Amino acid sequence: MFFWNSNKKKKEQEANAHAPKELTLENVQAGGVIHLRNVGPDMEEYDVTILSKAVYREGENNEWYELEGDNGRQKVWIGIEEDDGLDVTLTLRRLKLREIPINREDLDRMDETAEGEFEFEGEKFYFEYSNEASYFADGNVSSGNEDFFYYWEFENESEDKYITVEEWENGKFEVTLAISLRSSNVQVYSLGGS
Repeated sequence: MFFWNSNKKKKEQEANAHAPKELTLENVQAGGVIHLRNVGPDMEEYDVTILSKAVYREGENNEWYELEGDNGRQKVWIGIEEDDGLDVTLTLRRLKLREIPINREDLDRMDETAEGEFEFEGEKFYFEYSNEASYFADGNVSSGNEDFFYYWEFENESEDKYITVEEWENGKFEVTLAISLRSSNVQVYSLGGS
């Protein structure tokens, strides 16, 4: 009886491992194709071929993903994080630190006081949080593939636009302007991967 039960469980595990994954954004890998509709200020619609899936990690338990894709005209970045439901963001633009009205000293002050704000393109953005995190290119989670950065997250009043400032170990800053996506904005055509 024990042998029969263990064989049954082993067969179930193998079947689950080979079962097709659901067509969800969380399961998309390099080679996958998704369709975005009604996104950005111009309510654009286009297909995105996924080039890579990076993993971000903060502490032991917080992990999120970034899909880098191409829509035929330009690169596209889609952030995916599980936080009381699935949070999906689309990077509209990559900026320089000098393009937003704050500097390194402002970031340090916001870090210490856990508050701050600035105006960008007619909207106020409020300090939400900051922390250190790790980045693993192409989803290869290993110590030899780990880069560290510190980041500051800002959110507009309606909580649908975000500015993230990242300072990498080499001292380089990366700034992104992103918007929230709803499930109605995204359709997964294929998962990619193997």
